[in-house]
Amino acid sequence: MKRSITTLTAIILALSLLFSTVLTANATTDFGDVDGNGEIESIDVTYLQRHLAEIQSLDEEAQKRAHVSENEELTVYDATLIQYYLARRITVFPAEEAALNTVTIRFTDNKKWGTVYAYFFNYTTKEALKESPGVLLTDPVVNSSGYNEYSIDVNVGKYDRVVFSNGNSKKTIETPVTKASCGFMISDKNKSKYDTDVYTGGQYSAGKILTKKFDYPGYPEGEQKTVWIYLPDGYDPDDTSKKYSVLYMDDGQVMLGTLPDDDWRCDKTVRSMMNNGSDGIIIVGISSLEGTRDSEMRPYIGEPIWDEGLREEFLQTGTEEELLEQYKDYCGGEEFADFTVNTVIPYVEANYNVNSVRGFTGSSGGGLMAFYIGLEYPEVFDYVGVMSPSLNIYDASVWDEYLSTKDFSGKVPRMYIFCGNKDMIEQILYPYSVEAESWLLAHDYPSDRVRTVTNDDTKHLHKYWGLYLPELLCWGLEL
Repeated sequence: MKRSITTLTAIILALSLLFSTVLTANATTDFGDVDGNGEIESIDVTYLQRHLAEIQSLDEEAQKRAHVSENEELTVYDATLIQYYLARRITVFPAEEAALNTVTIRFTDNKKWGTVYAYFFNYTTKEALKESPGVLLTDPVVNSSGYNEYSIDVNVGKYDRVVFSNGNSKKTIETPVTKASCGFMISDKNKSKYDTDVYTGGQYSAGKILTKKFDYPGYPEGEQKTVWIYLPDGYDPDDTSKKYSVLYMDDGQVMLGTLPDDDWRCDKTVRSMMNNGSDGIIIVGISSLEGTRDSEMRPYIGEPIWDEGLREEFLQTGTEEELLEQYKDYCGGEEFADFTVNTVIPYVEANYNVNSVRGFTGSSGGGLMAFYIGLEYPEVFDYVGVMSPSLNIYDASVWDEYLSTKDFSGKVPRMYIFCGNKDMIEQILYPYSVEAESWLLAHDYPSDRVRTVTNDDTKHLHKYWGLYLPELLCWGLEL
């Protein structure tokens, strides 16, 4: 075995003579800088090779710096990776990437299960950290609410889903884990499974919510549109050196804690982001006046899928052309998009410390609007969250014709599409939600700019869209 290691080391040592590159070690880590001089050089490879060949020994700190792979043991592969780095075949070491993506996930046993397992896995590949039921969580602390609180460090770049359980019949639904996810607790039972709720903890408070009233086309005299503006804890209007990105949302009245029994819990997500090292973001929720939402969230892109009963009733006294004209007049999505882009965004950017990064999201009819506004204003938004969208008001052929008018060769937003599949409404919306990505790709939308996610255990409720808000933000902001 020793001879084999020596032979491999000799080969790599010979290769090292081909490289004289010197690279500065990452400012935030010292991965690869074996001798600790602040630079990654061929000599670092030599030191590691000599250590593996038992010619000389590296101290404990030097071994940590040399351990750039995700292997449990220090091996020749670590030396190879440093060579790859020097040759610019890689730009980040696996261990460094894992460290950057490692988040402390906390779980509060507020239902007093007693025994708690965490099953972490990857949504796309299904690769698991440990086979079901997962990792047994140990050594809890009692939090301020009097419940056991467990913590575990997880590479969320590799494992982006978790199911908590007692190792037996009690378990939660599948839940995203991200850099914007800090902690979780058990919520209501969803038939055989429990929902999860966000548990923030940490040092940050909820921030504050301001409102601004705007005149809006078509509203009755004396009525205005309310815009909710959420500012994260620590926001200082006088500190113009600190700029925040902004997430714009339709249905603002149910997204910023104004509907306690079923809202998006945006403030909890932002606090979780901040507890994991982010500066947080500003969230701007644009409300709809009661009775106007369906019109405002409905863009006109062509003839809709009619309710045949209503259509036949109308055609008894009117024509097809008159019916379509009435529908066009009803659709207020274009006005809502224009109001968002040309009234709300300029106001926010003139009055708050924001940078140029913008997102937009909405759900149901609001998800339809998010899809539309991202396609109509690709130069304005960097990412869009399309949550359980009611795309099915138009036939797929109408969407195809609409998308054929778009040019996706320039800047386009990162498009995150989500839909549940648990109740009747989600099941109705599900087919078009999961097909939308293929519609976009068929019209040359960049494949790396669109992602579709589903969950068979979530219903048509704001709390479930809020559960996926952290992943939307991390994917959209490329955290």
